[in-house]
Amino acid sequence: MVVALAPSATAVGSSTFTRITTPTGTTIYPFNGAPSATNNLTVSGQASADLNGSSVDIDCIFNSTSGINVKVFATAVPVTSGSFSVVASMPTFPTNCRLRAIPSGVDPTTDYLGSYPGPILYANTIAPNKDGSTTYGYTAAGEQGSGVGLVASAGECGAAILATVATPTMDVRGPGRQQCEFALPSGNITTTGLPTQSSIRVSGHNAYLPSAVHSYLRGNLSLTVSQSALATSFTRATNGDIAVTESATLMRCSVADTYPPTLASCPQLISAGVKFTRVVNIFRGAHQIRFRDTFASTDGLAHAVSVQYLGSAWQPSTGATGYTFPGHSSSYSTATPDEVVTGLGTKAATMLVRSDIYGFEGDGGVDTIGLTWSRAPLKIQFAHGSSASFAMPYSMTVPASGKAYLGFAESEAPLTSDCKARAAVAVNETVSIPTISSPLSGASIHGTTTTVKGVVALGANGLVKTVSVNGHLAHLVVNSAKTATSYSVTFTEALGKHTIKVTAADAAGNTSSRSILVKNI
Repeated sequence: MVVALAPSATAVGSSTFTRITTPTGTTIYPFNGAPSATNNLTVSGQASADLNGSSVDIDCIFNSTSGINVKVFATAVPVTSGSFSVVASMPTFPTNCRLRAIPSGVDPTTDYLGSYPGPILYANTIAPNKDGSTTYGYTAAGEQGSGVGLVASAGECGAAILATVATPTMDVRGPGRQQCEFALPSGNITTTGLPTQSSIRVSGHNAYLPSAVHSYLRGNLSLTVSQSALATSFTRATNGDIAVTESATLMRCSVADTYPPTLASCPQLISAGVKFTRVVNIFRGAHQIRFRDTFASTDGLAHAVSVQYLGSAWQPSTGATGYTFPGHSSSYSTATPDEVVTGLGTKAATMLVRSDIYGFEGDGGVDTIGLTWSRAPLKIQFAHGSSASFAMPYSMTVPASGKAYLGFAESEAPLTSDCKARAAVAVNETVSIPTISSPLSGASIHGTTTTVKGVVALGANGLVKTVSVNGHLAHLVVNSAKTATSYSVTFTEALGKHTIKVTAADAAGNTSSRSILVKNI
């Protein structure tokens, strides 16, 4: 026999209800964590007649493994003639919750919440970190679909916490997976556990991003150098996708290149001759975060740049973190302190990190992180005394008055297969798909001479190196803004129907292609 349990009656009356009508559906709440931000949002709705003359509290509620969680938006909002309205702000970040108008005095953790329907609230925001009046870092967040993405500036954590959230009930699946991927901290990972240089070196000099100046030089070492500045921009699309751009001049000590710096070797900072820019995109339901890093010469000189990106894995209290590496076994294995992984190839690929190698696929408390790079690092170097942190070193040349490029992505999913699928999209986006401006698809070409023209936009590894059309190498011309490459090629094709396939390749050997059908007549 199946017994249906009736919902408990509300504390006010069995016919008591409220209904939030503004905002409606799924709402992006433009929460800003800056101290001066107001974060105002208008919340209005209807209430049953028995609530006239009383009041409601506007709460944002979500369920988690620890129970019902309540964030208070506004209290004691008067109900008049069956309606209520308030303009208020959320005092703290409202991570993926559902707005409800709860009669004042009713405990939302024990009452029947179905009587108080309201919209799902997401928050997309950026909050700057300041040293006095100078911005040195930020934290940005994006919530869409069933995910939450958090990103800090590259010199801090530079990565994300990605949590899977079931939006109908606002149920958080398991603990959040805090990662620290693709960060550029003040020190490097070594086999001794003691950093011997900065994670960024420019022409043999230790170089520092603003957050490293703040936390390491001015903080840990108490040097009197001036705080360098980080410039940021933040855009929010109507679908909730977020784009953040950060940029800063890399700084070095003015006297000597000792590490750690001292008051004598580092009385002040000067430009290292290279500007760092990172463009971050939080999208695909906040289950993927994409990074595009650029190193640009600012002094007209070429520079040798070495960069050690930092990654870290969430480690369970029981079980063990599992890894797969491109070019190696597809089965998860554990890592050991000081382990070095090579043989990663040269092209774009994905390293998988499973939060618990023993957890079964589909377990709500276990998930997979995919770390995708546009070209392979020199190696994966695990930290001394820990298999939770690892380094991904790169060496590159920044041309005189030119730029060097790297691209990364972090993807998340409870199922490894889903994570692989998301990461595969990131790999495919490494090289922009060529456009074909001439001929048009389906065109009739008179004669056997075929000329194909088009453009390939800048990719994660910079401009493409070659473009071929049906096996014929095309002539390339970089546009004036150096953000795209035009191509053209003429070849002979027999009369009849043909497929024209344009394939672009970047410096790492990654390719993308586009095809159209034409007819030579």
